[in-house]
Amino acid sequence: MISAIYNLALTTGANRVVRGSRIEHVCGDPNLGAEKDYAYGMRIVQTALDAICTPVTEPTLFDPLERAAELEVSHVS
Repeated sequence: MISAIYNLALTTGANRVVRGSRIEHVCGDPNLGAEKDYAYGMRIVQTALDAICTPVTEPTLFDPLERAAELEVSHVS
């Protein structure tokens, strides 16, 4: 589930929750401009696809911003 209200989704029992941007624009941020909004939306969707492939045993939050930081670190080395 992609949700801007991720705490509610986690407490109601969703197994995998991807942190969305805003309630009115869950998969992006139009204030970023067209190119950055698209890239941010793609990062959220890719995080959701990764979440589906990740085994979990309890409600788990997947944060696209944390994933981006992990990718940056891996590209540096």
